[in-house]
Amino acid sequence: MLASGTQEPAPPAPVWVSWGKKNWSGAADAGLKVQWLRKGATVTLIATLHDDQPVPAADASAQAILAADHLELWWREPNADSSRAVQLGVARTADGKPVATWFQPPGRKDKALPTFRWTAPDRFEVDLPVSWMVPKPREGVTVHDGDMEPPSALAAFSVVFSDSDGKGQETLVSTTEKRPSAGSFSSLYLAEPGSRYPRLSKGVFSWVTIQQGTTLRELVF
Repeated sequence: MLASGTQEPAPPAPVWVSWGKKNWSGAADAGLKVQWLRKGATVTLIATLHDDQPVPAADASAQAILAADHLELWWREPNADSSRAVQLGVARTADGKPVATWFQPPGRKDKALPTFRWTAPDRFEVDLPVSWMVPKPREGVTVHDGDMEPPSALAAFSVVFSDSDGKGQETLVSTTEKRPSAGSFSSLYLAEPGSRYPRLSKGVFSWVTIQQGTTLRELVF
């Protein structure tokens, strides 16, 4: 997942039906589009949903949100126990009111919910401080030795759409191929403010050093 540092969000992230595929009849049944936008020290998630049978939440309780169509945001806190993930659930009531709760609260003292809003019946946005997800770089430490320049900030984050159809959780569409867990996250790369795309480290791709005189034919495997 890429977060643009300009006014335009990055292209949508890939998504998969990570659980309940037997109940899924296609993107019109349960679909998710995830985009990201960075504004200084804040990163905004833009999630667009496709659902043929919307199921609203009865109230703002965790039980009511889990029983309804809802979004789940999972992320790993900086310097936190790797076996534990923060989980935020978001839904809407029948009158269109946005509701949210911590399924698994963060470890910080201030556990206030982030700013979130439904900007359309099928579109949800949430503003998250970068400091909630990305550790501050230690001064004088090289993040990835051998890079031309330090890569952009990286966060462990997953976005999940839980489709209910009135029978509880039936299908999960997420940014991870496997069912989301504290040990399975997507990678969220944050561009610097003003940059369209983040800088990626060499470890993201299988880089090959091209020697002088190398031909195109030699590079084709």
